[in-house]
Amino acid sequence: MLKKIKENPYYVKFKEMRADPKLRPITSLIFWLIFFVILIVFVRSLPDNSNYNASSNVNEIVSNYKFTYTNNNLTVFGESYDDKLDFVIGNSHYYYNGESVYFVKNQSMTLIPNFNLSVLKINPSMINNLIGNLTYSMNGDAKDYAVPLSRFLNLYEVDVEADLSLANQYNIIVKVYEKNSEVYMYQIDLTNYYNFRGLNNDGILTIDIYGEVEDFTKYYDKLIGGVL
Repeated sequence: MLKKIKENPYYVKFKEMRADPKLRPITSLIFWLIFFVILIVFVRSLPDNSNYNASSNVNEIVSNYKFTYTNNNLTVFGESYDDKLDFVIGNSHYYYNGESVYFVKNQSMTLIPNFNLSVLKINPSMINNLIGNLTYSMNGDAKDYAVPLSRFLNLYEVDVEADLSLANQYNIIVKVYEKNSEVYMYQIDLTNYYNFRGLNNDGILTIDIYGEVEDFTKYYDKLIGGVL
């Protein structure tokens, strides 16, 4: 093999040019051009890794944080501490103790029966379960997950006995934004969910996540018990 290369007329000509001091710079340029062409071809032949396995990239969820939920019809500001919520909708202040929702005014608490937490159920912990073991693709700064609608319905509506076979053909799209390996925003496109359930489309749900918060639950739990 080596003998054939040495006998190749192009190799012989190249060797003669290398021996000429005037032509040596040209041969060096030719050599580097060939090197970069080979390098580019090699890099382009590598497999596309735009999709990643999410099972090792799902972040540990912090349960103590400030948040803002927004969609076309709703804005909610609040804080979460161990899955308990202190939040404001419009001018109304509420506290969720993990079981019930209370209206907060001054230093009094009023139980609100059958309060619909709605989108607040879509919290980082739930999203973490939604995207677990799924692959994502990079879309700008976001990790895009196509989540089967049936999985979303099981977690959101908590009806494991429902027939979700028709939902298997649809997805919802979850975008996860991170900085320094920490999630600071989620965007969830629930269009297929709204259409599947015959509901009005409230548009993209955006969840902004801020820094950790102090424990506010002890104060509110004392109010519920009538003790300050």
